[in-house]
Amino acid sequence: MIKLFGKKRKEDKTTKADKDLTMPETVAEKRPVLVIDSSKGSRALGVIKGIYLSEKATLLSGYNQYIFKTFANTNKSEAGKMIEKLFNVKVKAVKILNMPQKRKDVGKHSGFRAGFKKAVVVLEKGYTIEQAKP
Repeated sequence: MIKLFGKKRKEDKTTKADKDLTMPETVAEKRPVLVIDSSKGSRALGVIKGIYLSEKATLLSGYNQYIFKTFANTNKSEAGKMIEKLFNVKVKAVKILNMPQKRKDVGKHSGFRAGFKKAVVVLEKGYTIEQAKP
């Protein structure tokens, strides 16, 4: 008979293969990550969700324009102020777009992918956001 319960696992032992799977520190440092710190502003977590990456967003970064996903109640002035505070840049203009929901069919079931709001932020000359570069 096979004993299923009552076995204790030894979690302290790590194999050589497990150690090889960890990412080297130099690679982890180079990867851009958007970390929104709540100490930067009380509404930071209620304004910007994160960076929106797409083919068009990558092309716009060449023109000093960056796209961010925002919450539904965010307006232009809040988004501009929060980007200036988080990334230490000067914002020239902000454009807000409401992206509609899209119908998605999976087999015989149909549903909708949720819509969202995004902000296109234009920066002054000489400023860039390194975290938004692909």
